[in-house]
Parts: sequence; C-alpha cells; structure tokens
Amino acid sequence: MSFPWAVSYRDAAPDPFWGEPTSAVNFCEEDYIITKYIGEFFNTLTSLLYIAYGIHGIRRFRRQGAGSFENTSLSYWALIGVGIFSGLYHTTLKYHTQMSDELSMHLAIGTVLQQTWCFQEPPKIQRRNTAIILGILVPFVIYHCVTDEFVLHVLLFFCMCWIVAYRVRYIIHIRIKEREHRQRLRSLLTFASMTALTSYGIWNIDVNFCSTLTTWKRQLGMPLGILLELHGWWHIGTAVAAYTFMSIIEFLVSPEDLESHGVGFAWPAKAILQDLAPKAVMNGNANGHTKGE
Repeated sequence: MSFPWAVSYRDAAPDPFWGEPTSAVNFCEEDYIITKYIGEFFNTLTSLLYIAYGIHGIRRFRRQGAGSFENTSLSYWALIGVGIFSGLYHTTLKYHTQMSDELSMHLAIGTVLQQTWCFQEPPKIQRRNTAIILGILVPFVIYHCVTDEFVLHVLLFFCMCWIVAYRVRYIIHIRIKEREHRQRLRSLLTFASMTALTSYGIWNIDVNFCSTLTTWKRQLGMPLGILLELHGWWHIGTAVAAYTFMSIIEFLVSPEDLESHGVGFAWPAKAILQDLAPKAVMNGNANGHTKGE
C-alpha cells in the first residue's frame, strides 16, 4: 500500500558520519536512513522530550525561589541526563554511548529511590537507605559495563520502578488525609504506571517484530511510516511516566505553604496537582524531615 504524497525511504543508507555502529543493541529504526549525521533520526528526536520535561521541572523550582540543585530537583537533572545520553546513543550508535544511555536510566531511578526512601526518615535511616541503593547500583554498573548483560539491566530497572511506585503509594497513604484526594493522586500514579507498562510492551514489539515493522514502514512511506517507529513511542511514553512520578513525589515532599505548591506542573500532572494544592491537608512537617530535626 502506498500513497501518492508519501515520500519513499532510501534504498540504501549513506556512509555514516560517526563510522560503523559498535553498540551491542540496535533498535528497529533503519540506521542513517534519514541523514548520515544521525544514526536513528526519530529515536534521537523523541529523546528531546526527556530534556524538555527535566528543564520544565528545574525552571519550576527556580520560580519557587528554591535552588536549582536542591535534593528534590536532582531527579529532573537526571531526567535531562537520560535525554542527552539517549540522544547521543541513537545519534552515534556506539557502544560507549549505549552504556551511557543505559546507566543514565539507573541514575535517574536511583535519585527517585533515594528521595522516596529517605523522606521524613531520621538521618541514620537516610544514610542506611542511601548506602543500600548505592550498594546495589554501583556493583551493577561495574558488572554491566564489563559484561553488557542486557537482561539484568532491564530486570533491575523495572524492579526499581516497582519499588518506587510502591513507596509513593505508601507516602500518599500517610500524608494525604482526605480520601478523595488520595484517590486522585493514586489515579495519577496508576496512569503513570500503566503508561510505563504500555511503553514497555511497545518496546518489545519493536524488538521482536522488526522485520514486519520495517516492511510496513517501507510500504507506507513517510510521514506515515514514522508512526511505526515504536522505540520513539517508548521514549515518549516513558518520558511522560517518569515526569509524572517525579511531579507526584515533588508535590508530596515539598512544603505546602509555598505559593507555587502544586502550580506550574506540566501535563499530565498539571490538572490534578493544581486542583489539589489549595485543598490537600498534609500530616506532619512537609519539608522532608521528621519533627524535631
């Protein structure tokens, strides 16, 4: 099936500007098919969404009068890192940029783990939990760089995501008094979780049915073939999910008396958090420390 207005894909890619790919993992988008300067054009383009969400989060912090490097803002910096290293990987298709992409994902989820498991805990428990997180991530980083064992990378990442989701639900339970508000925050958390799981399903289709997808893309031509660049949709879905998780966590751990509390978040967190901000009744001290510290 073809359309008279469709642009056909090239029969062969030009010689790559960055040299032959050396990455151990190569996704379904045809290499250098758009330009010799970018290995996977649409995968690179969609990586920018991580950066956009991260910049929005940091700019929101600055509008609150908080420093750009406060503990809660570190997750947004990590999200920017995911976008940068993902873009570099899909641009160059080199092994070292693949490693930086994969390890940036663990750094991002590690910052969120640290925030949620150290929130309102005594300093001794904060140090213990931080040491546990580092004790898992640092040996894994070394092992992964040496062996490039991809299955463990995926399993560890999704286990940490599940632990974050579990902890955030617990914080919602102990922090938000009104049942309706708890339900709305949980619904937003569920949306983020389902978006992440759906994105993972799309990622698997891209990996396991690449030849079929490539045939369909070439039959459709551009721009419709772009819709079948499923790894790019993985980027979009996980960027939305990650930002939503980070927004919920920031909302829960930030001081309630800030004028901008709940205000200025981006979609999809914006509507719910902005609506709850003037009404949410928090238990305890909202600055991230236990009473008496």
